[in-house]
Amino acid sequence: MVYIWCGYWIGAVCLKKYFYIAMIMVIIMSLTIIGYGIFVNYKGESIILERMNNRSVIVNATTVKMQQINARYEFPEASMYSRQSVDVIAKADGVITRKFIHKNKYVHAGDVVVELVNEDLPLKIKQAESALRRAEAVELQARNSYNRYSRLIEQNATSLEKLDEAHANYAAAQADVANARAQYEQAVLNQERLRVVSNSDGYVLVSYREEGNFVTAGTPICLIGDFKYLWFSLNMEDGDLRCLLGEAGEQGKFTLSFKRPDFVKSYNTEYKSGNKGNQSVFPVDIYGIYPALSEPADMRRVVFNLYNDAGILEARSYEDMVLTANQPRYVLAVPVEAIDNNNNTSNVYVVNGDNELEERHVSVGAIGDRYAEILSGLNEGDVVVVSGIDGLKSGQKVEANMEEGEG
Repeated sequence: MVYIWCGYWIGAVCLKKYFYIAMIMVIIMSLTIIGYGIFVNYKGESIILERMNNRSVIVNATTVKMQQINARYEFPEASMYSRQSVDVIAKADGVITRKFIHKNKYVHAGDVVVELVNEDLPLKIKQAESALRRAEAVELQARNSYNRYSRLIEQNATSLEKLDEAHANYAAAQADVANARAQYEQAVLNQERLRVVSNSDGYVLVSYREEGNFVTAGTPICLIGDFKYLWFSLNMEDGDLRCLLGEAGEQGKFTLSFKRPDFVKSYNTEYKSGNKGNQSVFPVDIYGIYPALSEPADMRRVVFNLYNDAGILEARSYEDMVLTANQPRYVLAVPVEAIDNNNNTSNVYVVNGDNELEERHVSVGAIGDRYAEILSGLNEGDVVVVSGIDGLKSGQKVEANMEEGEG
């Protein structure tokens, strides 16, 4: 029994020893694996961070150079108006019996527009004529009486009081004749005014009255106008105006185009030959600048004269328009998309010799269709980013794909 118990105890001790040895080995292996994982993770993060710091962003860029541009000015709305549109007004009461016009008909000054009938006018003319004849008869009698008293006074055959009375009666009779003649001439004139005539050349834009309508003096019959020339005005900042005008100044010529053409006909006028529909552009020049450019001012009102030979436009409001100067200019410029306008400042990203980005503030002058004039902040030959500006920052490494700009 003693030998058996001793053998069992020795075996147990040996097994416990091997167990602890195994446990220690497991712990050592676990710590080794954890340590290696920490090392690998740290090394990986270091490599990633290093790669991130040395990463180059691919951007499209171009060289700053002299470009030919035509200055543009965009504005949201303007009201076109015509200085050649007038209402034809009836100058006498009457009923329209004949109408000689229709919409879009061209009429000349003096052409008959409508004829009126006033049944009371013939009677009024006769009454006025009769009153004139009676007044003339009274005047004749008063004149003869005055002449007679004048002769009698020379012979001391009457008194001065009688002569003065005869003179007063004669003067009153003359006034009555003048009044009666004015009444008669007015009645005759009203008879002539029953033929309502146009007071200007132009097209019939609106016809207000039809045959059978009764009108009174002062009633509009129709609107006569010509939309060949239209005017519109803009309130412009002095800097924007000077950029648009350039060296041409007030003699500058422009074209007007529409970003979203909407040529609805309010007056339903006719189109002329040669129009290009929604692709139409319109010649424009300056009618006046107030105050003049020679006077100091931050804001100016500019009145433009527009040529509308094709009959596309009418006297009404239009939206989303662009004025483009006809005279080009040769200036230091960058593509419009290179400029980041933020918080009332204009900035560009320049790629320096180390292929790093440098953000620069620039002063922008005239803006054309594709290019913007640079007044300061860049030099000819600088390389600027032209796309994907959002998210860039100074000091960032880049790889520039150079675009060829127009010379």
